[in-house]
Amino acid sequence: MKYVGIDLHSNKFTYCFLYENNNKRLITYNLDFRGIQDFLKLVNRETSIMVEAFTNTFGFVDRIKNYAQKVIIANTHKLKLISLVKKKTDKIDAEKLAIVLKMQLKSNQKMFEPVHLPNGLIRKLRSLFTTYRLYRKHITSIKNRIHSIYKQELMPFAKEYIFGKKTKTLLREININPAADFQLDLLFNELEVLEISVKKVTLYIMYLANSYKSQIDILTSMKGISILTAIALIADISELKRFKNSKKFSSYLRIASGVDSSNETIRNLSTKKIGRRLSITLLSQSLNHFRDSNLKIKKWYENKIDQGKKRGKIRMAICRRVFAEIYQMLKKNEYHYSRDERNHTNKMRTYTMFLINYKIPEKYA
Repeated sequence: MKYVGIDLHSNKFTYCFLYENNNKRLITYNLDFRGIQDFLKLVNRETSIMVEAFTNTFGFVDRIKNYAQKVIIANTHKLKLISLVKKKTDKIDAEKLAIVLKMQLKSNQKMFEPVHLPNGLIRKLRSLFTTYRLYRKHITSIKNRIHSIYKQELMPFAKEYIFGKKTKTLLREININPAADFQLDLLFNELEVLEISVKKVTLYIMYLANSYKSQIDILTSMKGISILTAIALIADISELKRFKNSKKFSSYLRIASGVDSSNETIRNLSTKKIGRRLSITLLSQSLNHFRDSNLKIKKWYENKIDQGKKRGKIRMAICRRVFAEIYQMLKKNEYHYSRDERNHTNKMRTYTMFLINYKIPEKYA
């Protein structure tokens, strides 16, 4: 048996072969076709590999996974053995990964949870959502700057007024002064381009997710969850069966708080930073809708406010409730108990018609 640890970078990768007799071999290759082929010549079905998680890890693992007995993606946030080493080089990191891999396989005990390797479609959706969020962030910055310029010129319009469909055109016709007009023209033009780009990305995401239509149908039965939010949840979850319970599910989606427990003292910490955050970002935007549509949750929320509880913590508690219900819906393959049949049917009918009518260039299909 050979145990291999790989420290992966954008242009190179360093590997450490660790053998049963503890002999080792350390080499660095360029991350290109030739480098990978030279590495694979040393790999066989008796080789187990652990790769450090990096931006290009999934693509790299796709290239090598069929040649080895096992390939594990290591979440280095959970590997203290690496982070605590003071002398840190690529070769040392690769060797430590090989050591951890050997320890885990020889002991037959799980020392840590490896990073889940999602399928190709999920990775495409995640990539598109990254671009979507980048555009949305840029749009917010542009709108804030436009709003700021109007305030500087003693025209404190509300954002809803500035960016309204009708009022936006009227405002652009107002001449303030050359410097302000120059900036506003540039910013409004860029805003239009960005909004078109966001729409294109959104439509492409909806098109690609058509094979998850049954899951989208279940998720959108909950009030406040749109087609796009449902797809975001699917992209984050990837496979529901990898979560033992709703707590593990919520933790992965960055909604479960950490706990500091010592002797008889227990402190709740901030939410854990390991996992996906796309779903909570989109879901929090419609959280008020979910709260107001559920009388029990709304009453509980108002009672907590009256007790002086912080609004942020209450919102996080509601998010945990939402994610727990989502987990049960998907696990049992059932609609939400408070489903509005008419609203839900309209959502899915609109999505079905979109899939029928959406035209995409052949090279993107």
